[in-house]
Amino acid sequence: MDLTHVRQLIDLLATAPVTELEVEESGCRIRITRGGGAQPEVAPSVPPAVVAHTPVAATPQAAPPVAEAAVVTAPSYGVFHLSPAPGAPPFVTVGQEVQAGQEVGLVEAMKVFNAVRAGQAGKIAAVLVEDGTEVEAGTPLFRLA
Repeated sequence: MDLTHVRQLIDLLATAPVTELEVEESGCRIRITRGGGAQPEVAPSVPPAVVAHTPVAATPQAAPPVAEAAVVTAPSYGVFHLSPAPGAPPFVTVGQEVQAGQEVGLVEAMKVFNAVRAGQAGKIAAVLVEDGTEVEAGTPLFRLA
């Protein structure tokens, strides 16, 4: 089982209405649970290096209170897109005001597009990731002022 497949399973668990996922493939078994900082459990047949580099799906948390600046993060692992389609204008630009819940980008994983939404109102102070960049869940994408 390769690392990309493990990441896809973690992303699936992060978006599915279940708290545990167990998969067995080619004599390799992996069990991933969500909640309370749980770490993935991997059967001994998987090399320890795979476990050491496997990200853990975090439980969604409320956006932090507005301080001097807030950050909009990636909801899952995938490829970050600034616009809804190739050649289309971006969802937001630096200096633009956004409302809480407004769609500001997309993360594509396995041909599924997940909306990136602002957790709070503010002004886009910086775009922290280039269009087409592969991101992990929780990667900072925008800084709000």
